[in-house]
Amino acid sequence: MPEGELWSTLVTAIDPEHIKAMPAVLLSTIELLETELANARAALQELQPNAAPVFSRRDELALGAMTAYRQNLIGRAPDFFYGTCRLTSKELGLVPVVEEVLPDDEDSDGAVKEDTAKSQTITTVLRKPATLTDVLSNNVILDHIAPYLSTPALFAVASTSRVLRSLVIDTPYVFRHLDLSRCRGAYIASEVPDNLEAQVAREVQLSDALTADNFYAAPLRGIFSHLERKSILQDVRTLILDGLSVPAELVADIILTDRFNINILSIRECRHLNERKLMQVLNYAVRPTRPKGTPRLKGIYHFTPMAQPCAAVRRNYRDWWNSRCSSQESSEPSTPGGNPVSRREPTSDTCSQNPWYYPSGKLFKRKIDEGWAETIQKCEGIIAFDTVLCRGPRHKVELQDPSLPNDESSEPESRMLAPAIATVALGPGGCDGCHSVPEGPAIWGESLEERFPLLAPPPLHSSTVAAARRPALIPDKQAVLIARCTECLTDRWCHRCNKWFCADCLPYPERVRSNLTPHQTATREPRGDESNIGGPGVSKDCWECGPTCAMCKAECQRTCNTCRGDYCVEHNEGCSSTLCDWCNTSTRHRVRELY
Repeated sequence: MPEGELWSTLVTAIDPEHIKAMPAVLLSTIELLETELANARAALQELQPNAAPVFSRRDELALGAMTAYRQNLIGRAPDFFYGTCRLTSKELGLVPVVEEVLPDDEDSDGAVKEDTAKSQTITTVLRKPATLTDVLSNNVILDHIAPYLSTPALFAVASTSRVLRSLVIDTPYVFRHLDLSRCRGAYIASEVPDNLEAQVAREVQLSDALTADNFYAAPLRGIFSHLERKSILQDVRTLILDGLSVPAELVADIILTDRFNINILSIRECRHLNERKLMQVLNYAVRPTRPKGTPRLKGIYHFTPMAQPCAAVRRNYRDWWNSRCSSQESSEPSTPGGNPVSRREPTSDTCSQNPWYYPSGKLFKRKIDEGWAETIQKCEGIIAFDTVLCRGPRHKVELQDPSLPNDESSEPESRMLAPAIATVALGPGGCDGCHSVPEGPAIWGESLEERFPLLAPPPLHSSTVAAARRPALIPDKQAVLIARCTECLTDRWCHRCNKWFCADCLPYPERVRSNLTPHQTATREPRGDESNIGGPGVSKDCWECGPTCAMCKAECQRTCNTCRGDYCVEHNEGCSSTLCDWCNTSTRHRVRELY
């Protein structure tokens, strides 16, 4: 029945103008319901004479739903009349009534006030708070909460009751994201000596044939066996082993055996990991004669550091001496043209983006072993890594002219390079001169997926390589990736502001040379070169800044007004904008005057 006809029937049934129709519509229905209810109670009494009323959780939910429905009903059509009297919520049976009695008044008219006191209707909504079992019974909530809990925490929840144990252990993919780096049992005790023979002598139960790899892999193998007995290991898709003792043999078991169904493996900064053996395992896993459907592993995190602190942005240097000298209220450093020069500050968009997608400079601080570039090249399209190969023009062997000799005697810019890993993120702006890149930028959604690295940390709620590669999408902006190896950026990259110049804008860069003596902090080119500020090229004029562009030199390098020596305002502690650290100290002025 449509909603309008339903309300019309109800209003007509109790309308005083149609009172004759009321017994036929309402009274017959009420009598029929009371008769059926009495028969049901009698039948129930015969079956269970002394049965106590039992209400289940479902009954409570049903009662609550009916109460909410009645509240909604009276809220939508509150005006019900019987004759000329308006029916209240209490008379309709929609709300319970609590009658408050006012205290007696000592005055003579107290009895009259007590008789005329009105009862106050209080709506009481009894809601039972949801328990942890009720929350975790929702598979959507459990799937989103589980990755944030450590493995010991999940087992602690499962040990509280049988219901929770069934929810945690028997629900598929609760352990889909397994982070063992937060599991204390996965680490080797710190008091274990480095000498394996001393450990064998201290623990007699160890076998004489125990190898170093088996010893260091023992904690993780024990955890894997425990998870396999509980039928949990087969559901793990993302395995985090960062910082643990992970020998190459254990990684070979994860990649090459059917015991694991791992899609993404994270082995960053693992100890006792022989990288040469690991490369051999990967080369064997992606061999052309491998069985169909292997390897199951699709992504490896290995090169990215575990902790990625945000790059600290240096403010313009102001020392304590300058802040206390009221007479030295000099302006901010500026270029000869009058416009102040400042380093590119990260915006809110770049802070929310991964370091690969803004000019963050060198990403990997540790040295990468030789052979990884060739291994990643063989795994391309099969196993993804948290880095990519450099795609600079000098790495394209097909562009090399076979008639030209490729020896050490030829020009450095004309020699072709072997495959190399891109370790420097240059940002989406491209070359500082042409604002592009010769090989073309990698644009997310347009370029091949193989050109994008896995972004750390591994995703929590997905175990696919596509989700691990996906950058943060900013409205009205494209995620552009430009990265190079250090060999392609030699004498082209400013280490301070991360500007760089391509081969088209700077065909033959000058070799970076420094004539600094150990006691100098900076040196400056002749004044005649200041007219070329902003031109392409870098040079090393400060020990700590490294190769820098002309704009950075104008910002951080000064000439002392007293001794006429050059210094760097960022790395010369105690200096000011006009005086070096030696001349800026008053006591040294006094000592100098004595001589």
